[in-house]
Amino acid sequence: MLIDTHSHIYVEEFMNESDEVIQRALENGVEKIVLPNIDSSSIDPMLKLADSFPQNCFPTIGLHPTSVSSDFHEELATMKSWLKKRKFVAIGEIGMDLYWDKTFQKEQADAFLIQLRWAKEYQLPVIIHI
Repeated sequence: MLIDTHSHIYVEEFMNESDEVIQRALENGVEKIVLPNIDSSSIDPMLKLADSFPQNCFPTIGLHPTSVSSDFHEELATMKSWLKKRKFVAIGEIGMDLYWDKTFQKEQADAFLIQLRWAKEYQLPVIIHI
């Protein structure tokens, strides 16, 4: 069995073909696909895809470092509320990304640590963006 450990096929670019992408993956032996979250705007499409393919697509919850900004506490509150009402297979995608912009370096570090604590609290693995 093959597992795609990191796929954002729920994003707008794949919106009209995600079913086809999953079908091709299944036909080629990819039986499970992990869907790392990006931010609050990606939760609904990610969960919709996971609900459409519950045996194959597995959602995670987290705030991607490039989505961390001055309002990151609000974003994290949204993520935390979802952790309380739905099962996720991991915390992620989380971490640090200073390649494009270093403006929110401290906020990224704070968000990363908070989410690592969630992983410990909920006994979930972490998908780290490096």
